Amino acid sequence: MRHAVPVHESHMTVLCAGDELRRLERWAALRPDVKFTHIALARGRTASQPMLTLRGSRPSYEDELAAVRATGAALAGDGFAVARVKVECAPRAAEVPRDDADVVGSEHPHGRRHFEHHVKLLLDKADGADGDAADGLRAALVAVAVRHGAHVSWNARRVRADGREERFVTQRCHRTGDRRAALALDVLLAELAAHGYEVVDVEREYVLLDSGPELDEGWLEAT
Repeated sequence: MRHAVPVHESHMTVLCAGDELRRLERWAALRPDVKFTHIALARGRTASQPMLTLRGSRPSYEDELAAVRATGAALAGDGFAVARVKVECAPRAAEVPRDDADVVGSEHPHGRRHFEHHVKLLLDKADGADGDAADGLRAALVAVAVRHGAHVSWNARRVRADGREERFVTQRCHRTGDRRAALALDVLLAELAAHGYEVVDVEREYVLLDSGPELDEGWLEAT
């Protein structure tokens, strides 16, 4: 299933834990314009990444940035520090390069832009209560992901009633246009299918701004 993303969408990472994490979740629950998610990375320097997503979509990149600034000010007013802002758009947006020759380089004021693909899938339930078997299933998925410039994460708060685990495979494609990035995703999906993974959703985005790529050091390196 291919997931249609809004023309523009923003995520704001607020690094916190314990009581502050619970306070952030309550803060988001009181606001209909934001959604709270606690992202867990399979490895890396900053494996715990609480994140707020701005709901809805603004008509332009400038309007999206204005919404980010307003939300950031509200967070700061309540004692939260934003560690990272990501502004993304759908592949159909005007800002997206169609071919490699159209790519804007690292001299862009908002840094190197790139494509980002998210593949949501379900892992088979490990037989019995064998933790080693479950670890093996997770490791096998990671092995597939890294061959395609990707890695694995999950929603730390999401627990399915059927005992299966949801995982997200995130692939980033730098210095490429839409056509070649789409082909890279197709190759990843083909190998996931060949290994029998049940893919339930696929999302393609183009990252216009990432103010904190260093948070992903040790997880998903730039390629």
